[in-house]
Amino acid sequence: MAGAEKIVERILADARQQAEALVAEAEEKAAGIIAQGEKEAEKSRQEILERARTTAEERRRRILTIAELEGRKALLAAKEAMLEEAFNTALQELQKLDVPTYQKIIRSLLLASVQTGSEEVIISPADKDRVTPAFIKEVNRELKGQGREGNLTLVVEDRPLEGGFILRSGGVDINNSFAAILKMQRDELEPEVAAILFPREEGGLKEAAPDGK
Repeated sequence: MAGAEKIVERILADARQQAEALVAEAEEKAAGIIAQGEKEAEKSRQEILERARTTAEERRRRILTIAELEGRKALLAAKEAMLEEAFNTALQELQKLDVPTYQKIIRSLLLASVQTGSEEVIISPADKDRVTPAFIKEVNRELKGQGREGNLTLVVEDRPLEGGFILRSGGVDINNSFAAILKMQRDELEPEVAAILFPREEGGLKEAAPDGK
Protein backbone atom coordinates (compact mmCIF):
# COMPACT_ATOMS: atom_id res chain seq x y z
CA MET A 1 0.00 0.00 0.00
CA ALA A 2 2.88 2.30 0.73
CA GLY A 3 4.01 2.04 -2.89
CA ALA A 4 0.54 2.77 -4.20
CA GLU A 5 0.23 5.83 -1.98
CA LYS A 6 3.51 7.17 -3.29
CA ILE A 7 2.34 6.68 -6.86
CA VAL A 8 -0.88 8.52 -6.07
CA GLU A 9 1.00 11.32 -4.36
CA ARG A 10 3.34 11.66 -7.33
CA ILE A 11 0.41 11.72 -9.74
CA LEU A 12 -1.30 14.38 -7.62
CA ALA A 13 1.90 16.38 -7.34
CA ASP A 14 2.38 16.24 -11.10
CA ALA A 15 -1.24 17.23 -11.60
CA ARG A 16 -0.89 20.16 -9.19
CA GLN A 17 2.31 21.22 -10.92
CA GLN A 18 0.65 21.06 -14.34
CA ALA A 19 -2.39 22.90 -13.01
CA GLU A 20 -0.22 25.59 -11.49
CA ALA A 21 1.69 25.88 -14.76
CA LEU A 22 -1.56 26.16 -16.70
CA VAL A 23 -2.89 28.75 -14.25
CA ALA A 24 0.34 30.74 -14.47
CA GLU A 25 0.23 30.57 -18.26
CA ALA A 26 -3.40 31.59 -18.26
CA GLU A 27 -2.70 34.47 -15.89
CA GLU A 28 0.21 35.57 -18.06
CA LYS A 29 -1.96 35.45 -21.16
CA ALA A 30 -4.73 37.28 -19.34
CA ALA A 31 -2.31 39.94 -18.16
CA GLY A 32 -1.00 40.28 -21.70
CA ILE A 33 -4.51 40.55 -23.08
CA ILE A 34 -5.42 43.13 -20.44
CA ALA A 35 -2.23 45.09 -21.08
CA GLN A 36 -2.85 45.00 -24.84
CA GLY A 37 -6.44 46.02 -24.24
CA GLU A 38 -5.35 48.91 -22.04
CA LYS A 39 -2.80 49.95 -24.67
CA GLU A 40 -5.40 49.83 -27.42
CA ALA A 41 -7.91 51.59 -25.18
CA GLU A 42 -5.40 54.35 -24.47
CA LYS A 43 -4.65 54.60 -28.18
CA SER A 44 -8.36 54.82 -28.94
CA ARG A 45 -8.80 57.40 -26.19
CA GLN A 46 -5.99 59.53 -27.63
CA GLU A 47 -7.45 59.18 -31.13
CA ILE A 48 -10.87 60.21 -29.83
CA LEU A 49 -9.39 63.17 -27.94
CA GLU A 50 -7.38 64.26 -30.99
CA ARG A 51 -10.43 63.93 -33.20
CA ALA A 52 -12.47 65.88 -30.68
CA ARG A 53 -9.80 68.61 -30.49
CA THR A 54 -9.62 68.81 -34.29
CA THR A 55 -13.40 68.93 -34.60
CA ALA A 56 -13.65 71.56 -31.88
CA GLU A 57 -10.95 73.69 -33.53
CA GLU A 58 -12.62 73.42 -36.92
CA ARG A 59 -15.95 74.35 -35.36
CA ARG A 60 -14.34 77.29 -33.54
CA ARG A 61 -12.79 78.57 -36.77
CA ARG A 62 -16.07 78.10 -38.61
CA ILE A 63 -18.02 79.97 -35.93
CA LEU A 64 -15.47 82.81 -35.92
CA THR A 65 -15.55 83.01 -39.73
CA ILE A 66 -19.34 83.10 -39.77
CA ALA A 67 -19.42 85.69 -36.98
CA GLU A 68 -16.87 87.86 -38.80
CA LEU A 69 -18.81 87.56 -42.05
CA GLU A 70 -22.11 88.37 -40.35
CA GLY A 71 -20.44 91.33 -38.68
CA ARG A 72 -19.21 92.66 -42.03
CA LYS A 73 -22.65 92.11 -43.56
CA ALA A 74 -24.31 93.95 -40.68
CA LEU A 75 -21.85 96.83 -41.01
CA LEU A 76 -22.39 97.01 -44.76
CA ALA A 77 -26.17 96.96 -44.29
CA ALA A 78 -25.90 99.77 -41.74
CA LYS A 79 -23.78 101.86 -44.12
CA GLU A 80 -26.18 101.25 -47.00
CA ALA A 81 -29.07 102.31 -44.76
CA MET A 82 -27.17 105.50 -43.86
CA LEU A 83 -26.53 106.24 -47.54
CA GLU A 84 -30.18 105.64 -48.37
CA GLU A 85 -31.18 108.00 -45.58
CA ALA A 86 -28.71 110.61 -46.86
CA PHE A 87 -30.20 110.52 -50.37
CA ASN A 88 -33.76 110.60 -49.00
CA THR A 89 -32.83 113.59 -46.86
CA ALA A 90 -31.28 115.31 -49.88
CA LEU A 91 -34.51 114.77 -51.82
CA GLN A 92 -36.56 116.21 -48.96
CA GLU A 93 -34.26 119.23 -48.70
CA LEU A 94 -34.58 119.88 -52.44
CA GLN A 95 -38.36 119.84 -52.12
CA LYS A 96 -38.22 122.36 -49.25
CA LEU A 97 -36.03 124.94 -51.03
CA ASP A 98 -37.19 128.55 -50.98
CA VAL A 99 -38.84 129.81 -54.16
CA PRO A 100 -35.88 131.77 -55.65
CA THR A 101 -33.45 128.88 -55.14
CA TYR A 102 -35.97 126.32 -56.40
CA GLN A 103 -36.71 128.37 -59.52
CA LYS A 104 -33.00 128.79 -60.18
CA ILE A 105 -32.53 125.00 -60.22
CA ILE A 106 -35.63 124.42 -62.39
CA ARG A 107 -34.50 127.12 -64.83
CA SER A 108 -31.08 125.48 -65.21
CA LEU A 109 -32.66 122.05 -65.74
CA LEU A 110 -35.08 123.39 -68.33
CA LEU A 111 -32.43 125.25 -70.32
CA ALA A 112 -30.25 122.14 -70.30
CA SER A 113 -32.94 119.60 -71.21
CA VAL A 114 -35.21 121.44 -73.66
CA GLN A 115 -34.75 120.15 -77.21
CA THR A 116 -37.39 121.77 -79.43
CA GLY A 117 -38.44 124.66 -77.21
CA SER A 118 -42.11 123.77 -77.65
CA GLU A 119 -42.38 121.02 -75.05
CA GLU A 120 -44.89 120.74 -72.24
CA VAL A 121 -43.49 121.28 -68.76
CA ILE A 122 -45.44 118.98 -66.43
CA ILE A 123 -45.37 119.72 -62.71
CA SER A 124 -47.26 118.38 -59.71
CA PRO A 125 -49.93 120.47 -57.93
CA ALA A 126 -47.49 120.92 -55.02
CA ASP A 127 -45.24 123.07 -57.26
CA LYS A 128 -47.85 125.28 -58.91
CA ASP A 129 -46.97 128.22 -56.65
CA ARG A 130 -43.25 127.92 -57.42
CA VAL A 131 -43.29 127.02 -61.10
CA THR A 132 -45.82 129.51 -62.41
CA PRO A 133 -46.87 130.62 -65.91
CA ALA A 134 -44.90 133.81 -65.32
CA PHE A 135 -41.80 131.75 -64.51
CA ILE A 136 -42.21 129.66 -67.69
CA LYS A 137 -42.61 132.91 -69.64
CA GLU A 138 -39.21 134.04 -68.31
CA VAL A 139 -37.64 130.75 -69.36
CA ASN A 140 -39.15 131.11 -72.85
CA ARG A 141 -37.63 134.57 -73.04
CA GLU A 142 -34.21 133.14 -72.17
CA LEU A 143 -34.59 130.40 -74.79
CA LYS A 144 -35.35 133.01 -77.45
CA GLY A 145 -32.36 135.02 -76.26
CA GLN A 146 -30.24 131.94 -77.05
CA GLY A 147 -31.70 131.78 -80.55
CA ARG A 148 -33.97 128.84 -79.72
CA GLU A 149 -37.72 128.47 -79.92
CA GLY A 150 -39.29 129.65 -76.67
CA ASN A 151 -42.74 128.16 -76.64
CA LEU A 152 -42.82 125.99 -73.52
CA THR A 153 -46.26 125.43 -71.99
CA LEU A 154 -46.98 124.67 -68.34
CA VAL A 155 -49.16 121.67 -67.44
CA VAL A 156 -50.20 120.74 -63.90
CA GLU A 157 -50.87 117.01 -63.47
CA ASP A 158 -51.52 114.97 -60.36
CA ARG A 159 -48.25 113.03 -60.34
CA PRO A 160 -45.98 112.05 -57.42
CA LEU A 161 -42.97 113.90 -58.84
CA GLU A 162 -41.33 114.88 -55.52
CA GLY A 163 -39.99 118.08 -57.06
CA GLY A 164 -38.72 118.85 -60.54
CA PHE A 165 -40.73 118.33 -63.71
CA ILE A 166 -41.44 116.10 -66.69
CA LEU A 167 -40.70 117.38 -70.16
CA ARG A 168 -43.16 116.07 -72.77
CA SER A 169 -42.59 116.29 -76.49
CA GLY A 170 -44.51 114.34 -79.12
CA GLY A 171 -45.91 111.92 -76.57
CA VAL A 172 -42.47 111.20 -75.13
CA ASP A 173 -41.88 112.02 -71.45
CA ILE A 174 -38.44 112.91 -70.12
CA ASN A 175 -38.39 112.58 -66.35
CA ASN A 176 -36.56 115.46 -64.72
CA SER A 177 -38.05 115.00 -61.27
CA PHE A 178 -35.57 115.34 -58.43
CA ALA A 179 -36.13 111.69 -57.47
CA ALA A 180 -35.32 110.52 -61.01
CA ILE A 181 -32.25 112.76 -61.24
CA LEU A 182 -30.88 111.52 -57.90
CA LYS A 183 -31.51 107.94 -58.97
CA MET A 184 -29.66 108.43 -62.26
CA GLN A 185 -26.77 110.22 -60.58
CA ARG A 186 -26.56 107.95 -57.52
CA ASP A 187 -23.74 105.71 -58.81
CA GLU A 188 -21.66 108.81 -59.45
CA LEU A 189 -22.61 110.62 -56.24
CA GLU A 190 -22.51 107.66 -53.84
CA PRO A 191 -18.68 107.50 -53.42
CA GLU A 192 -18.60 111.21 -52.56
CA VAL A 193 -21.46 110.87 -50.07
CA ALA A 194 -19.86 107.74 -48.57
CA ALA A 195 -16.56 109.57 -48.17
CA ILE A 196 -18.37 112.26 -46.17
CA LEU A 197 -20.30 109.76 -44.03
CA PHE A 198 -17.37 107.37 -43.50
CA PRO A 199 -14.22 109.53 -43.79
CA ARG A 200 -11.90 106.95 -42.21
CA GLU A 201 -12.56 104.30 -44.83
CA GLU A 202 -11.07 104.69 -48.28
CA GLY A 203 -13.64 104.04 -50.98
CA GLY A 204 -16.64 104.40 -48.64
CA LEU A 205 -18.61 101.16 -48.83
CA LYS A 206 -16.78 97.85 -48.92
CA GLU A 207 -18.49 94.62 -49.86
CA ALA A 208 -18.65 91.68 -47.48
CA ALA A 209 -16.48 88.72 -48.42
CA PRO A 210 -18.14 85.59 -49.87
CA ASP A 211 -19.27 82.90 -47.40
CA GLY A 212 -16.46 81.13 -45.65
CA LYS A 213 -13.72 83.49 -46.82
